[in-house]
Amino acid sequence: MKNITYVNDKFVNHDKAVVSVEDRGLLFSDSIYELISVFNGKIIDLKLHLNRLFKSLKKIRIKSNFSKNKIENIINKLMNQNSLKNGYIYIQVTRGTAERKHEFPINYKPTLIIFTKNLNINKKIYKKGIKVITMPDIRWMRRDIKSTSLLPNILAKQNAIEKGAYEALLVDNGHITEGSASNIWIIKDSNKIVTHPVNNKILNGITRQTLIKILKKNNFIVLEKSFNLIQAKNSKEAFLTSSTMAILPIIKIDNFSISNGKPGETTQKIMSLYNYYINQKENKKKNSSKELKIA
Repeated sequence: MKNITYVNDKFVNHDKAVVSVEDRGLLFSDSIYELISVFNGKIIDLKLHLNRLFKSLKKIRIKSNFSKNKIENIINKLMNQNSLKNGYIYIQVTRGTAERKHEFPINYKPTLIIFTKNLNINKKIYKKGIKVITMPDIRWMRRDIKSTSLLPNILAKQNAIEKGAYEALLVDNGHITEGSASNIWIIKDSNKIVTHPVNNKILNGITRQTLIKILKKNNFIVLEKSFNLIQAKNSKEAFLTSSTMAILPIIKIDNFSISNGKPGETTQKIMSLYNYYINQKENKKKNSSKELKIA
């Protein structure tokens, strides 16, 4: 079955999707992206993702020639054409095609790319937990912008994989900011959760935003403050969040075991709460469909 991709007002076969060699996204990483999870045919936190997309576009001064509604319509069409049930939606917006000069082109038309991918995650990883390593955070100081300039993240992730770890935690002046493709959380006791505050040093993850609301609703204390490597290694429990992987328990940081080397009880409870949130959204979708059929 062929996969369909959207590029600049055209729906084409994924292997036929192309952009100009002078597209500024290709030449300069002058572009923004979003990756949105899909679970049982349900798009997770679409509005939050689109809000962040347009905020990032504003921060790097790309003037979009499309609306959130247009993107949502494209996504729905792609999901139907590609029969997407479990996986992700990828959106990228570049400043478009122009002569290779560092300064912004005077007139430009943004390039809009949207595609979908099926994703099969090995569920054993959630029961087993993951190992992470730590590395210096050498990225630029506008990590709050979801730019495609990801080379430092890629090198950090590859280093983790080569050392038998799942993720690399990035350390800035002794404090852990986030993972190469995730936000990190530590648990100080049964109901006190700590994660890095929102500023220019981290990307405010969508799963992060949603989980904070869930935790507060369920009487957890969420502290948005920086923490150092020693505090992380001495934490009761720790976990990562991301759009594709949701919540992953950490069982080892470098050579230090966390939670006796297995996913802790509080982390498992938090995972259950988030899964309930996802399933609840799915049930609402099914109920809405039934109501439409009855009408």
